[in-house]
Amino acid sequence: MKKIMLFLAISCSLQLMAVNLSIQKTDNTQRLQDITKIGKLIFVENDLQLLDKAGKLLASEPITSIRKIIFVESQATALESVDTEMLLVYPNPTQSTLFIKGIDAQVIRVYDLNGRLLLSEYGTQVNVSELSLGTYLLQIGTQVVRFIKN
Repeated sequence: MKKIMLFLAISCSLQLMAVNLSIQKTDNTQRLQDITKIGKLIFVENDLQLLDKAGKLLASEPITSIRKIIFVESQATALESVDTEMLLVYPNPTQSTLFIKGIDAQVIRVYDLNGRLLLSEYGTQVNVSELSLGTYLLQIGTQVVRFIKN
């Protein structure tokens, strides 16, 4: 059943205008493949195989080593996927600086509850001391975390 659901998710995602396929592995490494070179994604026994348009094997990955598959527009501009199980934002509530554990340095954005972008910083922390008291949204990659400024 798991294989079928993964196949359906991949098939549906191929309709997007993605440029790269990122296979994120259970050991926290990733394999990045130019999606324009992929002709088919198939399952052979316990492996996911990437074939080119002529049917030649580009890559093979054991299904048990795959944590998730992401289709991205480009590596340079796409939002990074963040595993929320490993994400820690603290202290919350905060008065000045929010620290983010579980990510590599990346763009961190702060929005008000109306969706207006208020801050954008690169790194693993963000200084929110200039914000008014209240509730805000912190975007880290593809994840959003609510925090309180007091």
